[in-house]
Amino acid sequence: MPRSVMTLVGRKAELASLVGTLEHTTGGAPAVVVLDGDAGVGKTRLLSELVRKAHDRGVLTLIGHCVDLGDAPPPYLPFTEAFARLAAQDPSRSERLRTAFPAIARLLPRGTEPVAPGDRIDRGELFESVFGALALLAAEVPVALFVEDVHWADQATRDLLGFLFTRLRDEPIAIVASYRSDDLHRRHPLRPTLAQWSRLPIVDRVHLGPLPVADVRALVRAARGGAIRESEIRTIVSRADGNAFFAEELTAASDQYGDMGQLPWQLADVLLVRLDRLGQDAREVVRVAAVGGRRVGHDLLAKVIELTPTALEYALREAVDANILEPTPSGRGYTFRHALLAEAVYDDLLPGERVRIHAGYAAAFAAAPGRHTAELARHARASHDLLTAYRASVCAGEDAMSVAAPSEALQHLQTALELSAQLPEPPDDPAALLLALVDAGVAAGRGYRALRLARETLAGLPADAPDESRARVLYAVALAAAAGEVDMETFQGTAEALRLVPAEPPTPFRANLAAMHGRLAFLFGREVDAERWSREAVETARAAGVPGAAADAETTLALLARRADQPEEAAERLRAVADEAQRAGETAAELRSRYNLGSLYTEQGALAEAQEAYEHTARRASELGRPWAAFGLEARGMGGLIQYMRGDWDGALRTLDVGGQSPTPQAEALYASIELLVRVGRGEPDAMALAGELRPWWGRESRVALNATVAALESAAQRGDVDAALEAIGDAVELLSVLWQDPWFLARIRLSALGIAVFAAAVTAAPEAERAALVKRAQTLVEDGRTSAEKGVPSGRRLGIEAIAWQARLEAEWARLRWLAGVEPPEVDEHIALWQQAVEAFGYGDTVEQVRSRTRLAAVLRAAGRSTEAAEHASQARETARALGAGPLLAEIRRLGTTAARSAEHGTTGLTDREREVLALLVEGRTNRQIAQRLYISEKTVSVHVSNILAKLGVHSRNEAAAVARRDAALLG
Repeated sequence: MPRSVMTLVGRKAELASLVGTLEHTTGGAPAVVVLDGDAGVGKTRLLSELVRKAHDRGVLTLIGHCVDLGDAPPPYLPFTEAFARLAAQDPSRSERLRTAFPAIARLLPRGTEPVAPGDRIDRGELFESVFGALALLAAEVPVALFVEDVHWADQATRDLLGFLFTRLRDEPIAIVASYRSDDLHRRHPLRPTLAQWSRLPIVDRVHLGPLPVADVRALVRAARGGAIRESEIRTIVSRADGNAFFAEELTAASDQYGDMGQLPWQLADVLLVRLDRLGQDAREVVRVAAVGGRRVGHDLLAKVIELTPTALEYALREAVDANILEPTPSGRGYTFRHALLAEAVYDDLLPGERVRIHAGYAAAFAAAPGRHTAELARHARASHDLLTAYRASVCAGEDAMSVAAPSEALQHLQTALELSAQLPEPPDDPAALLLALVDAGVAAGRGYRALRLARETLAGLPADAPDESRARVLYAVALAAAAGEVDMETFQGTAEALRLVPAEPPTPFRANLAAMHGRLAFLFGREVDAERWSREAVETARAAGVPGAAADAETTLALLARRADQPEEAAERLRAVADEAQRAGETAAELRSRYNLGSLYTEQGALAEAQEAYEHTARRASELGRPWAAFGLEARGMGGLIQYMRGDWDGALRTLDVGGQSPTPQAEALYASIELLVRVGRGEPDAMALAGELRPWWGRESRVALNATVAALESAAQRGDVDAALEAIGDAVELLSVLWQDPWFLARIRLSALGIAVFAAAVTAAPEAERAALVKRAQTLVEDGRTSAEKGVPSGRRLGIEAIAWQARLEAEWARLRWLAGVEPPEVDEHIALWQQAVEAFGYGDTVEQVRSRTRLAAVLRAAGRSTEAAEHASQARETARALGAGPLLAEIRRLGTTAARSAEHGTTGLTDREREVLALLVEGRTNRQIAQRLYISEKTVSVHVSNILAKLGVHSRNEAAAVARRDAALLG
């Protein structure tokens, strides 16, 4: 960490807090601090003091910096720096780490040998190795890891930090990460990561705000080191606005010029004025260093700048003496005292100067031993050496993929794709680069970005493009689309590609293409085509030696067995394919097979087995460095959804919590839509505010649309808002009919049932004259649900267990609505039987919908006078609802009034349970005939109950009784 030229001024409270973190660690416990503040506010100086105090306490310090290298820095740079420093300072200790955790060597500088194409390491292994190395060090001595400037961190580094934060348990390890808060624009990738980190219990946030005026004054006096006029102090304090670095720079400029009035207002101008005070060689050194970044090695600087070694040393001395550059702690390079200084110098360069200096860096990196592909790509592009930038970007993408950093690989490869179109002689075949880009995009969970680029490439292909090239681009489009929502155009594209590629001799590409076409045919219900092409893919893959294509096709064949009502065979085949794919290292095929095993169990209603399969898939995806790839992302979401269905709402929220991680926006949207179900189910008043934020994702992720619509219907039921329910259903049906290529998709049964439940909630509060109209409006939903049950299943197949349950619920809700409205109400036995069927149908494991059905069964039983049975069902429902924290459902259960405790509580009124039921219907304005229909009793019996109620309440009319009940809610329970 760069040493401060001055003693720390102020920051006593912040320093005490950080020192407390060190003491916590030296006491044997882990700690994490995320430190933020504006540029120049004093973070580095504060951390420098903390490092000194750590040394005084015998803490081993590891220090790494994130560096601004453009949009695609090399992954894990601060960890590379930290372990490299340790290797230089303590070779024996470093060697022990290498021996215990060989993967650590991948973070250390390598020789000139390039990474072999297949030489990749699982991100899970790399992350575990870094954690294990820190833990091994901490077993000997407390360890403090400092990572500066996390606002410049690549996603791989952010992921690794989040992983470490979540793994710390009882190791004496402190991690301190700092970032510039003023660099975090609204869409900065660190912003959501910080929100996730902040939810972790181990993470403490320390914010450095502006220095108080008294401290700035003390800082200015210390910086001057001599007499200074009060007017100058006031001016500097005013302009510095609590920023320590600004204060120092303004003070230094004042010292040089002696007249504060001549200082420019903008700090950048002040910095450049200081630069102008240097000699010509020193100015050139600073300018060249600024192009390299905030830090630059001495040897690299010497290769880029055209100065003799002696002249360079004199120039560097002048820049250091002027407090523009500082030697790095290693003594091997230099750093700007503040990043703003480097930025100001860089921005002041003329375009021609920038190109010349970037070209010098590009040449130096090209000639340097080892692989510096990311740095070479940046400098080559800035110097307009497009061919070198293109080649380096491709290599940088390969390097990033080799260390399980797909997001960084995608950025590099996207840059390469953009550059390829600018080359004087574009590559003859863009397919190879495009396929690598799509592979990285899918692995990173950025399938939509990859799909957009693939389609743009396809559109740009010339009419006379070679058949093989066009086929590969079509395959790339399909590969990207398969990670999200596929359409018929994609299926037609793979069919065209198969016509363009000869079947003989067998080739790996033909095997992959046939497997993809069979997979898409399965998705579109073309089972004959799916089987034909999947079998060809298996044969071709075996002949060409492509285990991944064979595994993918075998998965499709197993899914076909599932559709043929052979679930046991399908499950056995999926497990075998997944295990074989794992042994062969075929990540994508393994995850698809494991995910579909969970899907098979879900369809069978074996929710415990499904949850286990989904959790295994998500765990494997994380271990393989692909947590946000399609099947890893979906598996985690489905695992959380099944926890929701089984009644483990807190567990679902834990599963879907991405704190300390770096999820893609798609993952966040999907998980938030499932969390929305929990929040609405618990009656959180602001829950539906999240639904609006999810709406842009409806067209990209159909499950987001479905989950959000289900939540919207539950919320509408709580409010009795019929119009909102119909609008939500209409929007969902319009969108999902297109995405799923079927206007009568089976989920419409559920949407119809939930929609009718909203009508049932509204009808009791509606005036009597409007109730028949509400029933008539709801009849459309009934017909839609019944049609979906009839047409939503291909010929020869049967409804699945979930669809059967929702079909039963649909009919029960329809009967309930007519019963509540008093419009053609069902007979009592029929009504009870319908709700009993719904309760039994959801008994396969959907605890949430079963308890909702049980609650409504209890209401019908109570109305029918079967109080004992009603109380039993209500008691079971109440116990589950309390465990869920489902406030709205508990309120519905309380309105049943079936417990003995309730009778005792309100016994002083003299009203029986049945009389309270009658009174509640009087409040709704029901006639004796309507009350009789609701309670399944005779009108004569209702008349007797009404007379008893009037007598016990001491009133003379039904209206007076209703008014008394409205004033005293206890009368109604």
